Amino acid sequence: MGENKPNTFIKYLLVIVFMGILTIGKGQNKTIPDNSLQTDTIVNIHSAHKAALYSALVPGLGQIYNKKYWKLPIIYGTTGFIIYLFDFNNTQYNKFRTAYTQFNNGQITEFEGYTDKATLLRLKDRYQRNRDLNIIVLAAVYILNIVDAAVDAHLFDYNINEDLSLHINPAINKTFCNQNTIGLSCCFSF
Repeated sequence: MGENKPNTFIKYLLVIVFMGILTIGKGQNKTIPDNSLQTDTIVNIHSAHKAALYSALVPGLGQIYNKKYWKLPIIYGTTGFIIYLFDFNNTQYNKFRTAYTQFNNGQITEFEGYTDKATLLRLKDRYQRNRDLNIIVLAAVYILNIVDAAVDAHLFDYNINEDLSLHINPAINKTFCNQNTIGLSCCFSF
């Protein structure tokens, strides 16, 4: 009859990942006229918008688009760990919430060695707070994944000159009163 939710979710996730992998390209091709040669040249531009969109659809897909494969274990390891912590805290919260409710109704007088209602309430609240913080951290990791993909795509074609140098020379400058001053001149080459 009907499928259970995890199997349906996995099928949708696989379809999205497969479609994302099929649509990953080398970037946008843009024709730029070159007046000196009187011909058109094609320049590949790495799209930050595409990278951010891919990472928003499937975390890590933007990093694949940017060819930063080493970031995938970090993203999925962090996400998996946070989901594990969420599941643990949610299980503990539900257990202590049920125990606190039963303790209030007089159905039990002891739960895992705790006989104080205030202690059960404190433990229930602590696990609830931790569970809620796990959701916030998971959302932050998701957003950082998108931002990282966009920034990497912006810097993908950035050219760094090999000549990174600092030149310090003595200098003689004139002040506003037309007097000479002696100092140092710093020149950065990059």
